[in-house]
Amino acid sequence: MAGLMLGCAPLSAVLAGDSIVLYPAYVSSGTGALEGRVIAREDARAPGVDDSSWTNLRRNLGSLVNNERENVPVIVSLVDRRWDGTTDEEGYFRIELGELSWLEPGWHRIGGEITGSSTETGLLVLPQSNVLGLISDLDDTILVSEVNSTRRMLGNALLRNPLQRQAVPGTASLYRQLAARNPDPAAAPIFYLSASPRQLHFSIETFLGHNDFPPGVLITKRVTNDETSEPLFDQVAYKKARIGEILARAPHVRFTLFGDDGERDPEIYEEVRRLHPERVDAVWIRRVNPDPNRPRLVDQGDLATLLSAD
Repeated sequence: MAGLMLGCAPLSAVLAGDSIVLYPAYVSSGTGALEGRVIAREDARAPGVDDSSWTNLRRNLGSLVNNERENVPVIVSLVDRRWDGTTDEEGYFRIELGELSWLEPGWHRIGGEITGSSTETGLLVLPQSNVLGLISDLDDTILVSEVNSTRRMLGNALLRNPLQRQAVPGTASLYRQLAARNPDPAAAPIFYLSASPRQLHFSIETFLGHNDFPPGVLITKRVTNDETSEPLFDQVAYKKARIGEILARAPHVRFTLFGDDGERDPEIYEEVRRLHPERVDAVWIRRVNPDPNRPRLVDQGDLATLLSAD
């Protein structure tokens, strides 16, 4: 599905002035919430497949530095209901939506508005009949990042745009097949879990859509200058907390976990399976670590083997 991915889209407005950004939300049962941010409008020109390295560098560096807007009134709307909120000193807002059982299962459009600017994102109400989900890492699992080489990693991250980044061959097709195991594949419990800051959310969403990955909830890291920030460098704590939240909020789903051994995904997933054995269907790891002595944990499959059998 090229272009917009309903579940992953933090669609920032392109009007003059400030922009409102929404992050996709999900709910299984009970109450829900929506998070977003208001920042000064960024470069509105969309990335192109023929963009130069210099153009990409300027845009990518610019996306990492936001001029946030404090105390901005925000209106959120869903179907015929609306909620009000206000941004904090980092430009972020979180609006509690309350009980959402009145919504049909599946994807819904939820809108956000500030003076002179509006946008939409996706809210996924997980169907109770969809019991097979996946949680996937991004870098070097489905997006070639080469984190084991600082030079190549920085080149991929800064000198290329999301339309030029390379997807791991076969992963999008595999994920679509796994989604199809559910009665309602379009609303499959798919979560893309990235340790990248939210400033890169739109770039990652564009990559996922361009490479035809199935709709899912894209989770990126909230990095701020106050106590609300998620851990900047402790990826283990960040991922374990986020996976634990997913498991708690989707108690009817068994998940397949996808990661790579460039950093700590095998150890994180092993801990998750130890704590929640009934919730983990399988673990698949892409082998990218150049160290031949990197341990391979029992009962964690080689993603390359799975892809070759596809």
